[in-house]
Amino acid sequence: MAPEEIYELQCLISNNSDTRALEKVYLYFYPKLFSFTKTLVSQAEPAEEIVEDVFIRLWENRAELSRISNLKVYLFVAVRNRALNYLEWKSRDIISYCETYPVDIPTSHNIPDNLMMTKEMAMKINQAVDSLPPKCKLIFKLVREEQLKYREVADILSISPRTVDTQMTIATKKIASAINLYLTSAH
Repeated sequence: MAPEEIYELQCLISNNSDTRALEKVYLYFYPKLFSFTKTLVSQAEPAEEIVEDVFIRLWENRAELSRISNLKVYLFVAVRNRALNYLEWKSRDIISYCETYPVDIPTSHNIPDNLMMTKEMAMKINQAVDSLPPKCKLIFKLVREEQLKYREVADILSISPRTVDTQMTIATKKIASAINLYLTSAH
């Protein structure tokens, strides 16, 4: 969805209380926000609740919606903040929230088209992504899978674009190393 189309939907929601426009925004952003939130909280149920809460608040405050210049960044920051609040609440109750889940890398657009992707290679790449430090893995997913710009990721995570660049370099080197190791051992 183009930024202009998103902003048009924002205005329809803000000015006309258009529930169909809200539904379009919800259906477009929910999968991305859920994936991001699940990465932060490591559990599907709380991730669903967090994302749904953000959309409920969005609807409740719809009169202000047309003032938001970048809804994508706004929504990612909102779910990040809710997720951090949730984690803080959970840590007070001394409940573990640090489980890790496998990262699914779409095979069609993360590897050059001329490189034959095998299941084994996909596994090696997933293992390399899983082995990244948590912050590095999160940044990698936002840039590669959500296709956010470095500046947007920096805004979402409250870090500098330089940090995003550094973490992407680390991630890329580790994944490239895993691919090279696989290709070397495969031949």
